[in-house]
Amino acid sequence: MKYFVFKVMAVEAGFVDEYPRGSPTDWKFDKGISLAREFPMGGEVSFSRNYPDDRNLYDFQPNLMSDLLVSGRARKVIESMELTNAEWLTVVVKDQQGSVVGPDYAFLNLQGAEDVIDTERSDYRMDAIAKDQIDRINNFVLKYDAISSQAKMFRCKGFLRLILIREDVLAAFEQAGLTGFRTYEAEGWDGMDL
Repeated sequence: MKYFVFKVMAVEAGFVDEYPRGSPTDWKFDKGISLAREFPMGGEVSFSRNYPDDRNLYDFQPNLMSDLLVSGRARKVIESMELTNAEWLTVVVKDQQGSVVGPDYAFLNLQGAEDVIDTERSDYRMDAIAKDQIDRINNFVLKYDAISSQAKMFRCKGFLRLILIREDVLAAFEQAGLTGFRTYEAEGWDGMDL
């Protein structure tokens, strides 16, 4: 089974630069913990006014927070994969003028993490502030035997902002024609584009 680094990327996308008003503090979104009780019902996010000409909407919408902001169409594909670690924090996406352009979006908050990084064989640097987290990886080596058979789309223990997807998930995304992302084969990945 192959695994891929999953990165949200898109051209001239309406770039979202903050969570809805009343959201939990930013750092909590990178911890793989449940936020459903703290997240505001009926939350709204908007395209950044700093990029007034960028208005394209994608299935995975780029955002300053580097989170998974997912369309309703992408959500259906992900739900069909029967992920056991998915928490959906629903929002409405508005453009720079306040018009609704994405009525059925949600932040996909992946719960937990898989202990997949072979720290003895990988080349990486630890974060100076969050000392239990990796800041940069130059050569990613996977511990395949440590990956749960249920792990299809997940965070990496020790590098929680890094999302991996299994090859069957990538195939489903490609077959559905989902937009707004790029992938890199995880084994040997050099940390570029994160």
